[in-house]
Amino acid sequence: MPRKSSNKLSYLKLSRVIEFLTCPKCFITPKSSLYYKNGDFYCKGCKQKYPVRGKIIELINPDVLSEQVKRELLGNDITPTKKNIEHYSKKDRWSRYYNHFVNQKINYLLKMMKRTNFKGIISLGSGSGFEIKEILKKKRFPLVISSDLAYSATRIVPHTLKGFDLTVCLFTSDLNFTPVIPNEFYPILIYEALHHTKNSIKTLGKMMQKGYQNIFFVEPCTNFLVKIMVKLGLAQRAEYSGVIPDFVDLSKVKNLASKHKYSVSINTIWEIPEDYFRIICKKKSILQQILLCFIDIISRVGNLFQFGSFAIVSLKRTN
Repeated sequence: MPRKSSNKLSYLKLSRVIEFLTCPKCFITPKSSLYYKNGDFYCKGCKQKYPVRGKIIELINPDVLSEQVKRELLGNDITPTKKNIEHYSKKDRWSRYYNHFVNQKINYLLKMMKRTNFKGIISLGSGSGFEIKEILKKKRFPLVISSDLAYSATRIVPHTLKGFDLTVCLFTSDLNFTPVIPNEFYPILIYEALHHTKNSIKTLGKMMQKGYQNIFFVEPCTNFLVKIMVKLGLAQRAEYSGVIPDFVDLSKVKNLASKHKYSVSINTIWEIPEDYFRIICKKKSILQQILLCFIDIISRVGNLFQFGSFAIVSLKRTN
């Protein structure tokens, strides 16, 4: 079990940030184009200023934000009240039903991550850091680099990870303009964030082009059954930001992996949205346990054919 500490989280020294991050606009690597001066970061190439606010580096270039990203940014804004911070930092207590599927996703991720000894993890589109907390409960990473589009969500991460013995680096970023310098010892993790982009496959392709050694992601995926449910208005519904999610097509992921020379490993599960599930049964009922067991059986069978509503994917560069 990963070790917890009563001490506060430590933050990565700003002098070390350039080991991991570069200008998202210029994307100059392997040596970062960023430099630190008078409390902020600047790009040596394009001269763009990236402010540091509350120990969070704001690496979003407002000039290149798409309309969809702007809607996502607005929809993910969290008012930093004590109640909201408490609510979002303890997402693992929201619902036993939700956690049932989260545990399956995290367990698949950890099995995939066992193949390599990583020194840390870089989570993009991380929100308040819920998935990082779930991973840290079972596997220790000494350095966690966490980012989200929304500053208000990123500022909750230290509250979410309170008690863990680790160093953190926090920044805001757009998945379409990732500022992370490729590093084989620090894998990229995207947990249920790709589908918030306008084109999840195109966004994933951009990341592969940048040459990240290991990319792990968990995303809702599409197949013929999901497509039928979409037509019936039962799936791929507009989210709180008003954006229609772009579910990942696994056949396109495989084609993309082949094109960019990545090996790919895929696991799938079936997950029914809880609001639909509650129409059938109440919380903590015997019927819930029976139905969850049935869904798990369907998931195990479907996984043999990579057929499910969620995919847990590992991409490893082969050259």
